Amino acid sequence: MDALLLRSLQSYVLDTFGLAEWQDVCRRAGLAAQTFEPMLRYDPGTADRVALIVAEVLGRSVDAIWEDVGIYLVTCPDREGVRRLLRFGGTCYADFLHSLEELPGRARLAMPHLEAPELTLDEVGPDRFELCCQSHILGLQRVLLGLLTAMADDYGALCLIQPGADGCISITVLDRRHTTARQFDLALREG
Repeated sequence: MDALLLRSLQSYVLDTFGLAEWQDVCRRAGLAAQTFEPMLRYDPGTADRVALIVAEVLGRSVDAIWEDVGIYLVTCPDREGVRRLLRFGGTCYADFLHSLEELPGRARLAMPHLEAPELTLDEVGPDRFELCCQSHILGLQRVLLGLLTAMADDYGALCLIQPGADGCISITVLDRRHTTARQFDLALREG
């Protein structure tokens, strides 16, 4: 999981801020190479360490950086595959939330060696949910928070999404049809 988050962090910085900022991050982090390979294994804690340096270079909080990575993964046109994978979860935001528990298993089908954290969703009331994720990566909760926020927008839902204790996120769906959802077709368009 560290490798995927490191590659996502790298892509986010390069696409949003540019090569000079990424090179500064690599120099300050003492990285031998300026690219992370998603199929390699990296020492536990590397993703959080590099994220702290990214935050320092960009003058932002590490939580904001991780949340932006989650948003980036859903909204960046070059990452349409991530959005499509998530949209297969259902026709509405609540269906999508219920599908999240299956996500680690689906990810392992594509990448058998992936050490994906388990996700558990509890429906704590009408349109109120709690998503918990246990991971050694401290920033993963914030990545999920950004991803959940971007997906709420994608579905056209108005939600209150807040980080909680022990890697849990509180989600309240205030309006399921607040705006028009982004277009989504099961089949990719040709051309």
